[in-house]
Amino acid sequence: MKIRKLLRVLHRDMGYFIVGMTIVYALSGIYLNHRHDFNPDYRIIFEEFEVIPGTAEDFTTDKVKEALSELEQDVIYKKHYITNQGTIKVFIENGEVTINPDSGAGAMHFLKRRPFIFEINKLHKASLGTLWKWVSDVMAVILIFVAVSGLFLLKGKRGLGQWGWWFVIAGIAVPLLFAILYI
Repeated sequence: MKIRKLLRVLHRDMGYFIVGMTIVYALSGIYLNHRHDFNPDYRIIFEEFEVIPGTAEDFTTDKVKEALSELEQDVIYKKHYITNQGTIKVFIENGEVTINPDSGAGAMHFLKRRPFIFEINKLHKASLGTLWKWVSDVMAVILIFVAVSGLFLLKGKRGLGQWGWWFVIAGIAVPLLFAILYI
């Protein structure tokens, strides 16, 4: 079998194999590129609520848990204490709640995972352990093969020798330019 035909077959089959992973990596890459604009893994939930007013000492563990159970969000109580200002500070999983016992006004804020986005970002960062890191490395090697083998598939004026060479140079120049200007 000729080398160009072998490259075409391998390029095609490996390309099909990595389509799903490439889409996942591309989507999570977009989210991770904008991590300074918003938190791609978590949403910040803020909710105000009212409880029956009383004294700070009235807010026992059971009463605080009861107040949390009446909220729209399902939160997990950890512990609470009375601050120097007389408010109730409640620690919940991934957040906190503040209750003013005199007025009964409460405010809760906590982090909630963004479904699907959290998972694909965790895959992208290869933070699932050693096995996934190796799967990720294999995918990277396949991507490199698909990119390089694609250079040699076309002949003629649209091939690497004429037309394609300029695009390869441009593809190298863009990240190189950003590296020189911003690093």
